[in-house]
Amino acid sequence: MSDTQIRDTLQRLHTVLQSQPQLDPELKSLLQTLDQDIQTALEHKRSETATAPESTDLAEQAQALATRFAAEHPNIDLALRELRSLLLGVGL
Repeated sequence: MSDTQIRDTLQRLHTVLQSQPQLDPELKSLLQTLDQDIQTALEHKRSETATAPESTDLAEQAQALATRFAAEHPNIDLALRELRSLLLGVGL
């Protein structure tokens, strides 16, 4: 799995989110936080000058959000599950 696949999946997730104007603001905020955490972890991984924060498990965060979106927003759920698999593949 590559960082590019993760970034592509994040971009697709953003596109899906933009098509969901009725999205709960709390969930939208949680997704934005996850996105920022992933971007930070990818930067740390790329620079290898520092380690990514270990206090958060990004794959678990993605899974938890996917579970919350499953019933009402299946497209978001699907993208989050794919993102989780990619994160696990690169060790994030």
